[in-house]
Amino acid sequence: MVVVGDVHTQAAKFWRILREAGMADDEHRPTERLLAREDTQLVLLGDLVHAKSRQRYADLTNVRRYDEYNPRHLKVAEEQQERFLREVREFQEALPTARMTILMGNHDFNAVSDEQGPLRTDDVSHLEWKPGYGTALAADLRDWIASWPSELAIEGLHFAHVGPLPEHNTYDNAFYLENRRRWIYEEEDVMAKTPHRLGVYGHTPVRGGVNIASQGRAVLLDTNGHGEEYAYLDVTIDDDGYHLRMRGLFFDELIAR
Repeated sequence: MVVVGDVHTQAAKFWRILREAGMADDEHRPTERLLAREDTQLVLLGDLVHAKSRQRYADLTNVRRYDEYNPRHLKVAEEQQERFLREVREFQEALPTARMTILMGNHDFNAVSDEQGPLRTDDVSHLEWKPGYGTALAADLRDWIASWPSELAIEGLHFAHVGPLPEHNTYDNAFYLENRRRWIYEEEDVMAKTPHRLGVYGHTPVRGGVNIASQGRAVLLDTNGHGEEYAYLDVTIDDDGYHLRMRGLFFDELIAR
């Protein structure tokens, strides 16, 4: 299994990960490894939409400084993200059923929810596709995103966007008021409340590729929003158990100029 954390519109980084993992070729098409091998799967942990900083939006829209309240900037941000989503959907549709799973992240849910107002990350508001700000998300993309499951369980492994419990991956308004990522700071083994042996989750930004929670039984995999850093998890399941290998570029720091 290849597991990819939060991408947040970074198309070039996403396709680089899939190429390095042997999942996609240079034309963004599935490789034979993913097409033909029934024992191979690709899992995305959610949050495909919404850039994570104003600079990321500027890169996405090719402007010097992104202004989400500028209708031209916002329209380009929507168009670029919709183009990326269609590429990912085309990739998934080229695969046998269940060979690739995309899990619902809170940003994805927000993009298709008319009841929720815009989310905000640091100093930038995510106004894409919101009534009164952006244009409506294309119906086919809305239906596709709405079909993404909130969790996946395979051979004692649990995959979700936020955490191991159902309330962790329920993105109602209380999700933000209660800060449901707090479980990662608790000393108890939260996984013990579930039937799963090990969990893999995104949502919580980490540095250095991976962090561990729930007394070592939960892996946190949300590195892809930091600069040029990127990470993905290669998981092999056999009679000896789970073999986890972190791959990618874990640091990209300017330490002197």
